[in-house]
Amino acid sequence: MKFKFGIVLLIIITVTSCTNKTALETAFNCSNNISFSDTKKIKDIKKNFTITVPENWKTQLYYDEFQSDIFTADTIKELSSTYILDTSWKFGELILDADFESKIVSTIDSDLNLVNSKFEIIQEKPAFWYLKKGENKGFDYQVLHIFIKTSVDTYLEIKTEVYGSDNVNKRYCESIQLIKTIEFL
Repeated sequence: MKFKFGIVLLIIITVTSCTNKTALETAFNCSNNISFSDTKKIKDIKKNFTITVPENWKTQLYYDEFQSDIFTADTIKELSSTYILDTSWKFGELILDADFESKIVSTIDSDLNLVNSKFEIIQEKPAFWYLKKGENKGFDYQVLHIFIKTSVDTYLEIKTEVYGSDNVNKRYCESIQLIKTIEFL
């Protein structure tokens, strides 16, 4: 009996350890057990990508000749209990290198303090992300900004905004889980 239990335990450990977390998931100490019920798949207007979000979330679509956005949030909750997710397909060359990191981290949201940044692979594509925090509209405020290069002349820019100081990591982990549902068309 002990032998069978040992084998089952070994299999469970092997299977769960094979699920590699990204540095982004590790930064927020995300678990793999986040799930959403009653979801809907949203396609951007220019048909470049889809993202799956909860059915009851308010979602707005936007596009112009250079980008196509899906802007979504749980508007039933208070701003300090939810997060805003803005996913934008953009046309233009994106060169992910040290110059890009230096420029992007020093110029965007200069009122905020840099907490973390990293180059890594997300959705099997080269990516760069950074997290900044400070204050906005009288609330503690953090913004996670992710750039994913999708081709030579297109990229995905994803921004998650978190207001308040309660359950910040949980909200980021939920956002990351939604980001993992993105499918490139």
